[in-house]
Amino acid sequence: MRSSITLALTTALLAGCARNVARLTPAPDAQVVAGPGEGAATNIDGVNIVARAQAWKWDPSDLSTKATPILLELVNNGNRSVSVRYNHIWLTDADGHRFNAMPPYDINGTVAQQYQIQNPYYGFNRFMLAPYLVRWYPRFARYNGAFAYDPTYYSPYYTEYARVRLPTADMVQRALPEGVLEAGGRAEGFVYFQPLHKDAKSLTLSVDIVDANTGTNVGTARIPFVVK
Repeated sequence: MRSSITLALTTALLAGCARNVARLTPAPDAQVVAGPGEGAATNIDGVNIVARAQAWKWDPSDLSTKATPILLELVNNGNRSVSVRYNHIWLTDADGHRFNAMPPYDINGTVAQQYQIQNPYYGFNRFMLAPYLVRWYPRFARYNGAFAYDPTYYSPYYTEYARVRLPTADMVQRALPEGVLEAGGRAEGFVYFQPLHKDAKSLTLSVDIVDANTGTNVGTARIPFVVK
């Protein structure tokens, strides 16, 4: 009897959380694209960016109550290599509040075998991995240029994951890693943000396009979403 009551209470709490979680869909002025989830696209300096909300289907099934996953696809049709960094990717609500992408890697921890990506779930071509992530991606080509690890950015977010017992192996294996996307290259994976309340009403995903060789920001891609 007690277990039945506990299950009922847990189900009710999860349902309550789900009702308050922001459910994103492309804004009316966004360039909507077909495919999984609710997707929209834009292009900056030859780099095509597709962002898909409501695309998470793995463990945990209730991830949207603990984090906000967005599936990103980057295709570099330009003539320069670009940096892929979490501090280049963020959400902004209608009031101007900024929500940064949360790295799913514990850089200082031990990497279990289940977290290593032997064969990526998504497409990667002409993509070179950030040097500090090679433990997670043993088969990826490593970027040998300047690409420093920023502990002040990483540490707070992994503490937040631990608070809600995340990330899962699926979250790490399906994540978009940091690195350098060469001209003609493609990379895809999830980026994760904090859980957002439906009162946000609208959210804009921003992605800085930064020249990997010079560090110059050549433009910022913006994809607008509305909250249901």
